[in-house]
Amino acid sequence: MELVSQRTHAPSARRSITSFPPAIPQNPYQRLLYAHLAELGFPLETAERFRAGWLLGARRDVAALHFHWPQGYYRHEGRLAAPASWLKLALFALRLACARVLRYRILWTVHQVYPHERGVRGTDRAAAIALSHAAHALLVHDATTAEQVGSELPWAARKLTVVPHGSYQGVYPAGRCRAETRARLGLADTSIVFLAFGHVRGYKDLDILLDGFAAAQSRDLALVVAGLPLDGPSADLVSGRAEADARIKPLLGFIPDEEVAELFGAADAAIVSRGDGGTSGALILALSLGTPAVVADAPGYLDLIRADSATTNAGWPFTAGDPQSLGQALDAAAADAYEFAAKREAALSVASRLSWPEAARRTASLIERRAA
Repeated sequence: MELVSQRTHAPSARRSITSFPPAIPQNPYQRLLYAHLAELGFPLETAERFRAGWLLGARRDVAALHFHWPQGYYRHEGRLAAPASWLKLALFALRLACARVLRYRILWTVHQVYPHERGVRGTDRAAAIALSHAAHALLVHDATTAEQVGSELPWAARKLTVVPHGSYQGVYPAGRCRAETRARLGLADTSIVFLAFGHVRGYKDLDILLDGFAAAQSRDLALVVAGLPLDGPSADLVSGRAEADARIKPLLGFIPDEEVAELFGAADAAIVSRGDGGTSGALILALSLGTPAVVADAPGYLDLIRADSATTNAGWPFTAGDPQSLGQALDAAAADAYEFAAKREAALSVASRLSWPEAARRTASLIERRAA
């Protein structure tokens, strides 16, 4: 499906939307959202850089600017990081003001109020303040993030809309069968296998994950940690624990699309060890692929693993930040091995309620409310 506008619209048909940052090829989140927005008459037009010249040139075609993770527009790494970051932040705020003058509709999907890895002191909050004031609408995927916005950016609460995250059902090819994938990873057919999937980075509470796995008492458990490392200490932590415990299988690198579903198919359950709440793309991916999950007892995660059935949920909770509690939850999951089939059905049931068409419809309604 062609998503990128070629600017063939007449000036009166100002309907395109531009994503900042541009859609990330490795993550289907933006691709799925904008595909469904295009079906509603809001095609995606790409912009490599958020600059005043582009804003002037695109104003006849582009109706809305949609921000997701804004830190790339104000952070500077390396020498003179502090003064350069503040200068970039000032330019970012100026361009936002220019966009308002040019009558763009500005949306910000707040995946988290502040980035997980904090930048130069004060810049993340200043950027959130600037963007929340400039934006006509703020979108969040869950009530927990909405509460955080209300606490940190109270003036923006009136602009806030909850737009649930869509599912990833049907996105990834099936790949190799369970037995073949397990054999490739050196996992026994009889093992209860847990999968921690996603970027390997500090905020994922990897120490809780690894300490909790070590605390589990059940026999014949295995843990696969799969994902691209984004910081050295996190990668070193996983690698070091794997060297000391042969039950831990590290797959530290980019996981191709054709291997994603087969990894979840080889696992009995996923683990989401981070305890900060909000919406976890890794959890939604697990549920979309029919894999129940062990999750921290943060409200957003508990809401996701609750299925329609009154008796079967799509996972097992543990006390956030508590390795012993995680170990007990892993033992509980291992003891429930005979219920895995029911929990897989519950996971698929949860994921089926997460709709990209509905997310696009709600987003489109916010674009259509033209700026005053």
